[in-house]
Amino acid sequence: MEIKALPNIIVSGTDANDTNYISNPYPYTVRVRKLAFMPKTSVATHASNYITTTITNAGGDTLATHGTDSATGSALTAGTEKELTLSGTGKQLEIAAGAKMTVAVVKSGTGPAFNTQVIAVVDPLRAS
Repeated sequence: MEIKALPNIIVSGTDANDTNYISNPYPYTVRVRKLAFMPKTSVATHASNYITTTITNAGGDTLATHGTDSATGSALTAGTEKELTLSGTGKQLEIAAGAKMTVAVVKSGTGPAFNTQVIAVVDPLRAS
């Protein structure tokens, strides 16, 4: 099976939320196989100052989410890939040609500074 990657993006911020997009540049639909972060800066967990990153498809379905809150989240370590658990299933993981996924980072409290590359690995779904 042929595996492809979508163009990587960077989400970053110091005192603000950030939203960015990963588009499908291929002339066919793809299915998300893997979503991961490659942080440039480390982000520790914290009870009140943390970030939550949510990746959604064009229809608004959540495909994956990650937080750095100390109750349920996990830290990000610079230079160490953090694979996300996919929460979408079936058709939710399909990204049509030219469609996009939205990557939204929301800060709670003062929130930490963040700078993370978002990686999307996909399988092509070609018309038969």
